[in-house]
Amino acid sequence: MCEKKNNLLEQFMQIHWLLMRNHHHNHMSFGLMGNPYRGQGRILKLLKLKPEITQKELSDLLDMRPQSLGDLLKKLEQKGYITRTPSESDKRVMIIRLTEKGANEEIGDEKQLGFDSLFNCLSEEEQARLSEYLERVIDAWHGDTKHDFGFGFHDFYHRHR
Repeated sequence: MCEKKNNLLEQFMQIHWLLMRNHHHNHMSFGLMGNPYRGQGRILKLLKLKPEITQKELSDLLDMRPQSLGDLLKKLEQKGYITRTPSESDKRVMIIRLTEKGANEEIGDEKQLGFDSLFNCLSEEEQARLSEYLERVIDAWHGDTKHDFGFGFHDFYHRHR
């Protein structure tokens, strides 16, 4: 690999390391609800947008296995953030509802997570160009099937933009 590409790869790795360090700091500072993009915080964030939803719909939206989602929902229910009740029309369908406590729970936002100033060192034009460049790299990498690990991040990212 040429030196320029090595430098780019090293820069991407440094950014990744910094993002992970920030993530761990947020987890230590704000707990399980500190990240609106993972785990219980992600579920609460979605339920704030749609306070009543079936467990199946939630599983589909979050692209999670029903068992994994069930474990997270059980924890949220034990904390009093949600309720799960069978549907009146079909007892096999579980309706997830956000409780008042869940609605009032603060979930990390970009400012709290430390991302609000991440791109302040770039002008709006530079941010737009960087976004275009990164999109091209992501699309090219995603299009290369040998690198498709089945995590579905690219599809999730484009659905939730």
